[in-house]
This record gives sequence, structure tokens and C-alpha cells, in this order.
Amino acid sequence: MGKRFGLTWRSVLIGIVASAFLGDWSQYAELIIHGTQITLTYPPIGGFLVFIVIYALFNVILRAVHRAFTLTQAELVVIFTIIVMASGIASIDLAQKLIPMIVGPYYYASAENQYDLFFLPNIPEWVAPTDPNVVRGLFEAWGFGVPWRAWLLPLGAWTAFTVATYVLMLSVVTIFRRQWIDRERLLFPLVAVPLEVTEPAPRRRLLNDFFRNPIMWIGLVLGFAPHFYNGLHGYYPSIPEAQVFRIGGSYVSTYPWGRPWNAIGTLRFQIAPLIIGLSFLLTREVSFSLWAFYWLGRLEAVLGTAVGLSGITTAAGGDSFPFPGHQTAGAYLALAVVSMWIARRPLAEIFIRGLTLQKSEEEESEPLSYRMAVWGGLISFAFIVLWANYSGMPVVVAVPLMLIAFGYLLAMTRLLSEGGMPWMHEPVWRAHDIIRALVPYRSISVANWSAVAMMLTFTHDMRVSPMPRIMQSLKLSDQTDTGGRAITWGIIIATIVAIPVSYWALLEAGYVHGGVAINSYRFISLARQPGVFMERLQASPLKSPDWLSLGLIGYGAAKLLALTFMRVNYLWWPLHPVGYAMSYIVYLPREWLSILIGWACQTVLMRYGGHRAFQRFRPLFLGLILGAMLAGGLWLVVDGFTGLRDHKILY
Repeated sequence: MGKRFGLTWRSVLIGIVASAFLGDWSQYAELIIHGTQITLTYPPIGGFLVFIVIYALFNVILRAVHRAFTLTQAELVVIFTIIVMASGIASIDLAQKLIPMIVGPYYYASAENQYDLFFLPNIPEWVAPTDPNVVRGLFEAWGFGVPWRAWLLPLGAWTAFTVATYVLMLSVVTIFRRQWIDRERLLFPLVAVPLEVTEPAPRRRLLNDFFRNPIMWIGLVLGFAPHFYNGLHGYYPSIPEAQVFRIGGSYVSTYPWGRPWNAIGTLRFQIAPLIIGLSFLLTREVSFSLWAFYWLGRLEAVLGTAVGLSGITTAAGGDSFPFPGHQTAGAYLALAVVSMWIARRPLAEIFIRGLTLQKSEEEESEPLSYRMAVWGGLISFAFIVLWANYSGMPVVVAVPLMLIAFGYLLAMTRLLSEGGMPWMHEPVWRAHDIIRALVPYRSISVANWSAVAMMLTFTHDMRVSPMPRIMQSLKLSDQTDTGGRAITWGIIIATIVAIPVSYWALLEAGYVHGGVAINSYRFISLARQPGVFMERLQASPLKSPDWLSLGLIGYGAAKLLALTFMRVNYLWWPLHPVGYAMSYIVYLPREWLSILIGWACQTVLMRYGGHRAFQRFRPLFLGLILGAMLAGGLWLVVDGFTGLRDHKILY
């Protein structure tokens, strides 16, 4: 029996209540009032606020009444895991993406796009509700409540698929956990604040050393104040907004600079205390590479424009010079391969041990036994492929599509663990785009392509996938007295509770208020994606593989492999492959200045004060992170009571 430290009746009950609350509150905050996106970061802003409230209630207020009410650090880690997992499920990992996308083709079908001729007839009836009234009611509202009878079969089918992906993710994370945490010792800067918060307080004190440190409180005020001030602008427009602290910061257009310098695009200058704090926690190599590669990418665009490469296009379309989507796709896939190659011997040992049903003592601290991880991973992957095949996708297409998608997720998991930014995104050139470039249009049927299009519910917008979040929780469990099996049970509990609550909350919001009226991204942009994919296929059917697109992906992979080679073999090499892999992610153009500031602060402190100065001022930067998160959470609560819409503070 694996260790389950932290899995108590208190942690389970509190986690269930928090999951149910987040499943409902997330829909209200993100769909109805359009506030700060409470689920899209790590830790999720809304979930972290709920966690802080739980901590303050049990470990401060009730602790003052009776010490027995205090939650242990292991219990707090289990609760935190449940909250983080539930936040993603409630958001665009599942509910807010799945439901609009499976019925979007039916709602947006028209005489102009002719979906009823080449798309809708090829969608199996069990994949999505087809009743026009049911579909229209979700997007435009109606007064008859949620038509559950029409939704039960499709949601049941997609939930089975989703649970299989979660099992596969947990299996992969189990196999990589010891390699990344114990052997390679990745930093995991994103767990620094949760780890400090959950640190037990001395016996005769209410607060632990982190909350008693005055330097941390200075940082908290500095992180809280600018976002609190900017939040006032939403309620009192006469108060001028500090442009440099808002989302996106101040803009400077390079268009007047003329060619080739205008290829840099719009420059954004934003000071984000959250990003400054996180950048300070990174290794200087990684933080330097993040902002340096952003500028190297801009200079690549300038150089390409100067020599006339800016006019190059690919047959599949969807990207333009310097092809950031292609480059990032290649970098992600290469990073996944490099991660497996570095760990090839221990991974092979784990795989063989699990495949042959061998037991070992080291499994006791893992979230799953190696037998369960290996066989569970293989069976869940087979189920996913068979599910896709039953929906109309050929196995020869389903296998590479899923391998690419999970390759992206493995890379994203490593980037979140090593790159330390609170956001993560798959490449703009997604798994289904690579399949389109790889598979000629006529080589499979329209029904097969329709199945690929409907699978966009999984391969499109994977930024809050649970796989990176699970690895963060395992790092927390490693640093605390929390059993790996307790983390697994936390994930199971969050899944069981959050999925039905999230389904109910989103459907209720859609049928009462009308999806199109409450959120354009979920019910217009996301909902149109499967149809847009089919339109692109019809508009430019490829007669052969798009070799230019595949070559550009190879170019991105080659760059990452070259950077890895230089880093491994030459200690003086300053650029980290993680910086390149993240250089074209959509968030970096607005965060580069904050990363530069965090890097500069760490560099100056280390140069003139050494490691002692770094440790002394580390609480200041942890306070910046905590203060920014609390400011975003505070305005979410205020907006929830007042109903103010579009009041975004952090994301």
C-alpha cells in the first residue's frame, strides 16, 4: 500500500467543497462578468485565493481557538492539488471548451459554408447534440432549462475520452517524476510560494516564518499596490490608469520606423510584479534566455524582411515569416525527444519493470506503481486511439495526432517546471495542423477529416491541461510529508466533483443567458474552430505533404537540438534551450520587460552580495508574487458582488 500522508477526511471534505465552488464560480467569473481569468495561470488565481482563505481560516483563525483545528502541511498540499485540478476542468481544459466546440459546427452552419454537405453528415450522432433547438438555445438562450436528455450521451462519451487522457497524463508524469525532481533537479519555481505558505508555524505562534518576515510584506505591498490602484480605474474612471501595469502594458508601434525595422512589430512595455518575482527565482541562464530569445526572434524577422524572405508562404497556410508556430512546434517536439533521450536508461528500466509486473520499494513514494503507470498508460492510449477511430478517424492518423499532442504536453510540463512562467501554451501550429500538412487531402475521406476536426476539442488550446499541474503537485509532495498516492486520490476527487459541476454551470449559463452574449471567445472563436478547420481543408486541399511546413518544423527542432548540444558541452554558453522554446509563446511579447527586470535584480544581488544576499531578499520577490495574486483575487471577489464586467487585472 502506497503512502497516503495528507489524505484525511478533512482534506477530502474541504477539497470537495472547494472543487464544487470553483466549478460554479469559474463559469460566473470568466463567462458572465469577464473578469481576470481565474483558471488560466499556475497557480490558478481563483483557486489560489480559495486556498489562501482555507489556510487563513484553519491555520490562523481556528488555530487561535484550538490547535487541533490546524491543517497539516500534507493536508494543505492535497487540498491545493484538488483545487488546482478542479480549476482547469472548470475552464477551457474541459467544460468551457468541449461544450461549445462539439455543437459549434451545427450552430454556425450556413448556406455559405455548406457544412450540411461535407461536415455535419459525417459527425456521429453520439459525438454532439444535433437538435437545432437544443443547439440554438445554448448559444442564444431559451426559457426551458437545460435539455439534459440531449446532452447525456455526448457528454458521457467525451468524459470517457477525457478521463482516459488524464490517466495517460498521470502515467507519463509518474514515469518522469523521479528523473526531473531527483536526478535533473529542475527548479519548479512556481511551487515556491505555495510551499512557503504551507510551511508549519512554530508551536507557540500563529504565523510561520514566511508570514513573519517583514521583507516579504514589503514585497507583498509592492506587488499588491499597482494592481489594486489600476483596479480602481474600473469603478472610478476619473482615476488615471497606470498604463505600464495593465495587461499588455504600454504599446509602441514600429510601423513608422520603415522597412525592415517595422518587422519587429508592436513593442509592449509592461511591469508585472508577478513575473518579476518568478523571474528572480529562475536560474540566470533561463531568465536571461527568455528575454534574449524574444529579441533574437524579433531580429530574425528584421533580417528576413531585409533579405526578402518575408514573402514566403506555406501550402497549408496558418503562419507567416518567421513562422513562429512552425518553429515552436519543432522546438516542443524536440524538447520532448531530448527529455526522453536524457532519461532513456532510467525510463527504460521503469518501463521494463512495469511491463513485467515487477515490484520495487521506490514505488511507494510514486503517485502510481510502475506497473499501473506503464500498463495504465498503454491501455489508456489504446482506448484514446480506438475512441478516435470509432468517431471516424483512421488509426494511422489517430496515432501520430495523439503522439504529437502528448509530445506537446510533455514539453509544456517541462517548460512550466523549468521555465517558471505562470502561463503556458501549445504552439500556434497545433497537432491537427501538422496532420494536415503531413496527410494529403484525398488520401483519407471527408468523414475521416471530420473526425480530425472534432478532435480539436482536445488538440486546440491546451494551456490549462492538467499534465503540467500534476507535476507541480508532485514536486510539492516531494518537498513536504505528503504521499504520492494522496496526490493521485486528490486528482481523482477533483475529477469526480469538478466535471459534473462544471458541465452543469456552463450549460446553465448558456441556456439562461445565451453563450454568444456572455463570452465571445468560448462561444464564437472556440466554437467555430472545427468548422474553420474543415473550411481550410476545402479551400486549399493539399495534393501532397506540405514539405515546406514540415521542413520549418524540422528547422525549429534543429535549433533546439543545437542549443542543447552547446549547453551540455560548453559551460560558457549563455543561452538555454527553454528560452528558445518559449520565445514565440503568445504571452512573452508582453512579459519580456518584467523578465528582464527580474533577471537584472538577481544578477546584481548575486554579483555584489552573493548567495547570502539572494537568500535574504528572496522573500521580497516571493511577496511580489503573493501580492499580485491577492490583488487579482480581491478584485474578482469585488467584481463578483458588483457584477462589473471586463475588469481584468492580471490575465
